Amino acid sequence: MDKSKVVVVKKFTNAGEAMIYQTLLASNGIECELINETAFDIMPMQNEWLEIKLVVAEKDAEAAKAILAAKFDQQEFETESAKRHKKP
Repeated sequence: MDKSKVVVVKKFTNAGEAMIYQTLLASNGIECELINETAFDIMPMQNEWLEIKLVVAEKDAEAAKAILAAKFDQQEFETESAKRHKKP
């Protein structure tokens, strides 16, 4: 990733949640990094200077924001899952 032009697409106060979103973007082909992840693990304080930031290259920012904005439909997931797990 070109680190000279990065955009913060989301901020977190929870390292686990940050990693989930990082994996989501990476699985969609968007290179991304977490900033302050290690510092947050060492000093888990909730203040602005220790927020974990998910960053992407400027060229990928719009696509990343669109992926992060997508809603997860729990009912649809459960319906489709039940269909697939039905035994014939």
